[in-house]
Amino acid sequence: MTGRGTGQGGEMDVRGEDRPWNRGNLWKGCYGKEPFDLRLTVLRMLRRLPLIAAVTCVGVLVFGGGYYVKNVLLRSQKEYAATSVLRVEYAAESVEDLMQSYINEMSWNTYMQSHMFLEMVQGHLEEGLTEQEVAETLEAFVWSDIRVLSFTVTADSPEKCRDIVRAAEAALTEDFDLGEIDFIYVVDPGEPEEVIPDVRVWRAVVLSGVLSCFFAVTVLLLKETGDDSLWLPAHIRRRYGVRSAGTLGSRGLEQNLLYFFRNRGQGDGEGTGPAVCMVQEDMEPGQVLERLRRACPEAVDGTWSATASPLKEPEVCETLRNAAGILLAVRSRDHGGKKLEYVLEYLEQQNCEVTAAILWDADEKLIDRYYGKKRTDYERRDTGVCDE
Repeated sequence: MTGRGTGQGGEMDVRGEDRPWNRGNLWKGCYGKEPFDLRLTVLRMLRRLPLIAAVTCVGVLVFGGGYYVKNVLLRSQKEYAATSVLRVEYAAESVEDLMQSYINEMSWNTYMQSHMFLEMVQGHLEEGLTEQEVAETLEAFVWSDIRVLSFTVTADSPEKCRDIVRAAEAALTEDFDLGEIDFIYVVDPGEPEEVIPDVRVWRAVVLSGVLSCFFAVTVLLLKETGDDSLWLPAHIRRRYGVRSAGTLGSRGLEQNLLYFFRNRGQGDGEGTGPAVCMVQEDMEPGQVLERLRRACPEAVDGTWSATASPLKEPEVCETLRNAAGILLAVRSRDHGGKKLEYVLEYLEQQNCEVTAAILWDADEKLIDRYYGKKRTDYERRDTGVCDE
C-alpha cells in the first residue's frame, strides 16, 4: 500500500508542533512507510503456536507416515545379493605393461553384459533363465587394486542368487578368455544375504516436521505482512494520521476524550454534542455508546450520540457535519484497516472532520504484553495526547 502525503499548511498544536491531525487532509498519514514491528509479529506468532504445532503434526503424519507405509509396511518382495571377489592375473611383465593392458570397471560391465559372457553363464545354470534376466542381476566393480575384480548378483530368492553367482564364477574362471589375461581365480566366493533397504524413517519424520513447520511459519508471516487489521491504538495514528483515544481498557481513555473534545461546545440534549461513528457495518451504535458511557462517565455525557457506519448508511454524514466532533469506533482485528481508510476518505469528501478514533474490541492481553509495564507512557506518546 502506497503512502500518501500529509498536505501542507497544517495548524500548530499547543506545543507549537505540526501534527497530521491538525491538517486539512486528516486521514492522509504516511502509513505506507510504517516500519516492520518485530515485537508485535513475534507476539502474534506466539498466539499461533497451536496452529503451527497442528500443521507440523499433520505434515509428520502425512509425509513421514506415508514414507513409513510405502517403504516398510508395503515394501515389495525381499531381495538377496551375493558378492564374489576374484583375482585377475594379467599377461604383463612390468607395471607399465599392466597399466596399458588392465581392464577398467566400465569394460568389465560391458563384457559381463555381452551376449558371449551371458551364454557362458547360461551354460553353467540348470534352471532356464533368459539372457535378459541374467544380465539384470549382474554388476561388476573394480576397487583400488586393478587386479581385484568384484561382481554382485541380485535376485529375488537366495537359491536363484546362489546359482547365478556360481555360474558367473565358473564362466570367469573357466570360459572367459582374453589375450590380456593369463588366468582368473576366486578369492572370496559370494553367499546370498538379504538386502536391507536404506529406509530412514526417523530422518523422514524429522524432515517432514521441519518442512511442515517452516511452511506454516512462512504462510503465517506472509499473512501477517499483508494483514491490514488494527492491533494497537498506535496503528491508527501511524497509518492514518488520526489521533487515537486508545481502547476501552486504556487507563487514559477518559482523559483522552476529555482533552480531544474539550472545545466542542456544550449542548442541552442528546445529539448536540460529539458523535460516535461506527466503521464496520455490523457494529451496533447504541451498544457502543452505552459501553463508552459506562467506561467514561465524565467524558461521555448525555449530549453524545452514535451513528451507523457510512458504509451502511451514507446519509449519516448530515448528522456528523452538525456534530461537535466525531469519534470513530473501529473494531480491532476483522481486517478493519481498509474499511477505516474508506470511511476517512468518504468523510473527508463530505466535509466531516474526524476528531479522534477508538480501537474497539481490542485484544487487551496482546496490548499489555506489547507495552509491558510502560504501557501508559507508550500510550501517551503513541496516541498523540498533548498536555496543555
